Amino acid sequence: MGFKIFRFFAIPLIFTYFLFDINHEFNKVSANVKNSPANKNDLDLYHGMGVSFLCNATRKGFDLDFPKTLNVASATFASVISQKHGGKIIERKKEQTVDMKKLQFIASLQLVESALQVCPDNVPEKIEKQFKIETERLKKLQKL
Repeated sequence: MGFKIFRFFAIPLIFTYFLFDINHEFNKVSANVKNSPANKNDLDLYHGMGVSFLCNATRKGFDLDFPKTLNVASATFASVISQKHGGKIIERKKEQTVDMKKLQFIASLQLVESALQVCPDNVPEKIEKQFKIETERLKKLQKL
């Protein structure tokens, strides 16, 4: 009887020990990994994936809400930069930490710009007008 109780508790305890021991070793290994900043190739890849998602999700037959889909695509772009690259990019050959809200805003503008080239029929007129207003505003700000 005592041996059965021992086996009943011992097997799960041994399994748990190995599980935590392996997890501890994994944490030590992953703690030593340094996130590298996103380079131009990374940014181009994430941008391309965002445009593909945006155009596919808003095409006829799917007809998902364009603003919501754009928000998901740009938030995903910023999230990948944050999680995979520690919120850092290489711009002008210099590593920079980026503000995620600003990055998401810029990603939205870039995704709309690309969608206007790749799948212009999917972009609502209101979004196109808003895009033109924002890009003009940014051009004026850059001249200051």
